[in-house]
Amino acid sequence: MFNRAAIAGAVIAILAAGAGLWLWLSHEGDPQRLLDVRIGKIRMAIPAAYVHEASLRRSGEFTEIELAANVLNFRAAPRSPKLSPGVEDALQRIVFISMREQDGGLDPAERLPRLYARFLVPEAGSHPGGLILRRFEAGSPYQHEELFLAPPEGRMFTARCLRPRQPHDGLPNTCISQIRMAGLDIRLRFSPTQLENWEALMSGVRGLIQSQLR
Repeated sequence: MFNRAAIAGAVIAILAAGAGLWLWLSHEGDPQRLLDVRIGKIRMAIPAAYVHEASLRRSGEFTEIELAANVLNFRAAPRSPKLSPGVEDALQRIVFISMREQDGGLDPAERLPRLYARFLVPEAGSHPGGLILRRFEAGSPYQHEELFLAPPEGRMFTARCLRPRQPHDGLPNTCISQIRMAGLDIRLRFSPTQLENWEALMSGVRGLIQSQLR
């Protein structure tokens, strides 16, 4: 015959283990919990919901980490697919923010006069938001992109955007802008529909990152 006390003890142990697992999973799934993140020498406290890749929603050291924020209020963006066919509308409201420790490369504020200028055609156009539109020469490394910059030399804002494709190939258009702050090299990916709101976009990104620095 089985020992009733032993069976009862085993049942209690199983239930306790299950309860412990449920509490652990609940904690791991809590989007409001703060992750203690280190990127090189930079320490940050990042709410888990901002980390775009679910498998990286943990504390620890990272070479690079990507956040996703809603450009309307800079709260964490809801779970969404990566850049892929058929998701243009959803991505228009999201900015992806990749952060790495600052390296010894060229400061993004210097890239127009020192890197991009030699590849640009002479003509310039205008864009809503007060931006200047410049196009790259055919055969250059950026021939499929356009450059948008805040006058006079893009030091406040510069973005490279894929040229609109005709006919559209189903892939979402995207822009890339890079900034450097607080010892971090930061790359932004966003929809070209946000270009005319570039000042609010940059202010929101800087404010979000500043709030997470420790």
